[in-house]
Amino acid sequence: MGGGRVAAIVAGALLALGFPAASAPSPSADTEIVIELATAGPGTIRISPAEGAPTADCKTNAQEYESPQEACIHHFSSGTRVTLEALPDKGRSFAGWSDFGCKKTARVCTLNLTPGTRDVSAWFSPVSVRLFINESPPDAHPFGLISVKPKPSRPCSLNDREPCEFPRGTVVTLSREFAAPGYFWIGACEGNREGKLDAATCRLRLTSDEAVGAGYRDAGEIPPPLGSGIAVVVSGRGTVKGSVINGTQTLNCGANCIISGLNRYDYVRLVAAASKGSGFRFSRWSNQSPVKTQVVPMSSVNRIQAIFVRS
Repeated sequence: MGGGRVAAIVAGALLALGFPAASAPSPSADTEIVIELATAGPGTIRISPAEGAPTADCKTNAQEYESPQEACIHHFSSGTRVTLEALPDKGRSFAGWSDFGCKKTARVCTLNLTPGTRDVSAWFSPVSVRLFINESPPDAHPFGLISVKPKPSRPCSLNDREPCEFPRGTVVTLSREFAAPGYFWIGACEGNREGKLDAATCRLRLTSDEAVGAGYRDAGEIPPPLGSGIAVVVSGRGTVKGSVINGTQTLNCGANCIISGLNRYDYVRLVAAASKGSGFRFSRWSNQSPVKTQVVPMSSVNRIQAIFVRS
């Protein structure tokens, strides 16, 4: 697997009122479109047209590129229309898209792109978790073995770095056998801070293939996560406020807004509220949830819509 990392995201930037570009590789950045693709699970995204070619196939796995990075990040001029096709691996299934501009059940999605950066993931099932174990110091592992619950879909050796498969959406808990000092887990564990968590267990909902480190102190000691961001679009009269649970960025959306500079470790809490005196009420999110507060994992969702309707 390749070790490339998305480089087209400005760390910590909060950009509101529109979808401005998060990178500027050319003089025409004011009209440039960047689309960054990823796969969440066992499959491939085919984009057409691609940058400099009729098509390109993008595949990512457990926070790394399996295809060349150039197959996953594409730059276009304003007004480009692209078609994305989700191609599950043999014996696997398509499970949807991260972008509400795509029909969830349709494997083919056509998007009219607007200036700025747009992250799109294709979801597949089953997904897997793979464990990286700190092999130093050489006096074995004072924390013992790592166990996982619930039982994986098929036999696997987690402690030997074999991926363990689960249906997409499964909440898994990784547990260390013995106590260990300092930060221990690296990955998208619930409650992590910049990818690090000091706890006996790591709990995470598997919405994509994930890599988790055990016995490390620094997040950079396992393959780095892909860059990401979230765009929020408001339909009707209302607002959305939000914050990165394990970071410092915040957002306050009118018609739309975006937080860039995130990665797959991050979780964003969004709260929708109808504008006072507007005669509108909150209806639902584009993921069909009627709950006003959403906690969104960056490994799963990159673009979401809050829908307000007349009371």
